[in-house]
Amino acid sequence: MSINYQHLAISRRSFLRLGVVGAATVASVGTVASLSGCSQQPTTLAKGFSFLRTEDLALFTALIPVVLGNLVQTDSHNYQALVVNILKGVDGACANLGVKAQGEIYKLLDLLAGRITRWLTTGIYGDWIKASPDDMNNFLARWHGSSIAPFNAGYRVLSKLVSVSYFGLPESRQHAGYSPLAMMYQAVNS
Repeated sequence: MSINYQHLAISRRSFLRLGVVGAATVASVGTVASLSGCSQQPTTLAKGFSFLRTEDLALFTALIPVVLGNLVQTDSHNYQALVVNILKGVDGACANLGVKAQGEIYKLLDLLAGRITRWLTTGIYGDWIKASPDDMNNFLARWHGSSIAPFNAGYRVLSKLVSVSYFGLPESRQHAGYSPLAMMYQAVNS
């Protein structure tokens, strides 16, 4: 059995050429996207928030009913006020993080804000506010069960920000199964 090394050299050369052409294509697409504004997110914060931007609010608003499930009633009269309180909690939690952690969260939010990167990573092409609960569930399930570590980490960050912000509200105490104030009173007075 003899190996035709000339054929391998040509294949290797073709492979290297393809790699160079691919790298040039990716670089040019990135340049065009940045020049056209496709990859640039506004750095202005949403009105009344100290960390979250308008697109971030849309993402978390779509996540809230999916992450919290039966804990919230989307058709209740106070649902919108609850959403605002949860968004304020997410904003406060992110604003109080260190600069490096904030940078990582912004990278995650930027990835999810770009229409193409959102579609490639979540399967959702349209705006967050138009995503159905099934779309959001599929996205979260995909990231939760992914073999790609950054997706798993992103799932944990997004779901924990929503959950912790909700369970920090007085309205959530009925679902927590205990009253922190009653427990503290009992511990101090026993």
